Amino acid sequence: MRAVPPMPRNAAPPLPVEVARQAQREMDRLRRLPSGTPEAAQVRAYLHWLWNVPWNVTAAEDADLAHVQSVLESEHLGLAKAKERILEYLAVRQLKPDLPGPALCLVGPPGTGKSSLGAAAARALQRPFARLSVSGTSDVGELGGVPRTSPAGQPGKILRALHEAGVKNPILMIDGVDRLVGEGGLRVLEVLVELLSPESSSRFTDRYLGLPLDLSHAVLFLCANNLDFVPDPLQEHLEVIEVPGYSEEEKLEIARRFLVPRELQAHGLTTRDLVIPDGTLQAMVRSYTLEAGVRSFDRQIATLCRKVARARVLGDRSRHVITVEGLEGYLGHRLYAQEALEKEDEVGVATGLAWTAAGGEILVVEALKMPGTGRVVTTGQLGEVMKESVQAAHSYVRSRADLLEIDAEAFSTYDIHIHFPAAGVPKDGPSAGITVGLVIASVLSEKPIRHDIAMTGEVSLRGKVLVVGGLREKALAAYRAGIRTLLFPAANLKDIGDVPEDVRSRLELVPVVNMDEVLGLALHRVIVPQRIAGDFVIELDEQEAAEESQDAVRAARGARRV
Repeated sequence: MRAVPPMPRNAAPPLPVEVARQAQREMDRLRRLPSGTPEAAQVRAYLHWLWNVPWNVTAAEDADLAHVQSVLESEHLGLAKAKERILEYLAVRQLKPDLPGPALCLVGPPGTGKSSLGAAAARALQRPFARLSVSGTSDVGELGGVPRTSPAGQPGKILRALHEAGVKNPILMIDGVDRLVGEGGLRVLEVLVELLSPESSSRFTDRYLGLPLDLSHAVLFLCANNLDFVPDPLQEHLEVIEVPGYSEEEKLEIARRFLVPRELQAHGLTTRDLVIPDGTLQAMVRSYTLEAGVRSFDRQIATLCRKVARARVLGDRSRHVITVEGLEGYLGHRLYAQEALEKEDEVGVATGLAWTAAGGEILVVEALKMPGTGRVVTTGQLGEVMKESVQAAHSYVRSRADLLEIDAEAFSTYDIHIHFPAAGVPKDGPSAGITVGLVIASVLSEKPIRHDIAMTGEVSLRGKVLVVGGLREKALAAYRAGIRTLLFPAANLKDIGDVPEDVRSRLELVPVVNMDEVLGLALHRVIVPQRIAGDFVIELDEQEAAEESQDAVRAARGARRV
């Protein structure tokens, strides 16, 4: 008679009835199997998982709300919406203990602290934390388990994460939900939907065990870099929280509070060995990183620590104070230069704004006219959306030729070449329409564009300025580049609260409703629309028109300043 593996003594809560019956059947089967056979090894492995899954082991859920809030604020800078949602969940849990755990999807660029928030929340709630990644997963068995009847039978990532946590209600972080690939990704999606749905999460079944496990009280954090790539069936079960990039001031505060102390400790150094002043940190942000988060910034700080650690081991006991002038001696030549803005107003050159995975960027748009047949040529590796924006902007400018004092024959006797510099970088998106329209109007009317204004917005055929995304990142990019006036769609007024207060106080944010307002604010000597008094049109001479134009700009600034 074979010896059966003993049930673990530390399995305090008894197994559920259904699980206990399955365990008994497998033990009876193991007794009948010859020792050392592959089938016996499979049964022993199955019993091991059966007894070690936290079927009834639950972490305490009576965390103090004030304590959780203080821990989240002290350990993590930013992500106010995510923190607020966690606190709301805890408050409702105290009133209704059977409430299922939330499923929050944190969406934002890499390095913005999405994953670290899960660990901070686990420490605040005093619950175990487990993390798994589904990026590039194309095999459903990798996530939801392979049946034990298969030679490659094994538990999936979700069950292994629960085993690692030791409880059935941990903080579970699932990263990379926007990077599911292939047809297998659709089956992986089905497992995730089963996990997220309140109806099915209470009986989530790993295909290896084949028994339901209640995961309805696990707090789920999903991470994605781009919401557009998160499948729609998944989004239906998620509460999406945008995680924008950090402003320069926020990056400096994160470095002072978290990054520098952590790297000093990790490299065996103290403030007696290495000091990085705020000016040096600021120079590192501007010249050695190009990102919305702080991951590259952290690596650069680690590089400084390694240089100083090496000097210490070689006998240098001096205190290293890293100055801005001496920074290149540690990190090498500067990697990035601030976008060079024009110093004076020019015809056919406008400053737009673009959103990228690394945050906002300045996008200079150039245009010139040349004798031809009215063609519009675009260069700069543009996507289909931007090409359509160019056509719409050109059509609108043509419809407003009288306002801009453009000869109607100019549209058939001149070709227009519109160029987006950095042609090796693909560009697409519906946010450059008003910028393109402005440069077309400028070259055809030969009126200069103000160099100290940046803008973002799409334009319709009727001249309406349409809503865009990423206003926060674009505002930060404009501020970093030294621009102090930003034109943006009035429909984006709802997003102004996302722009950091220090940026709002130093950046003139001017909402615009239509393209005429953009032309009046950004173009020199543009003829303003005629004033109407009753039923009579009051004509303005050239000097009055110029004065009225300047007054209109000043009035618009004052009235629309946010």
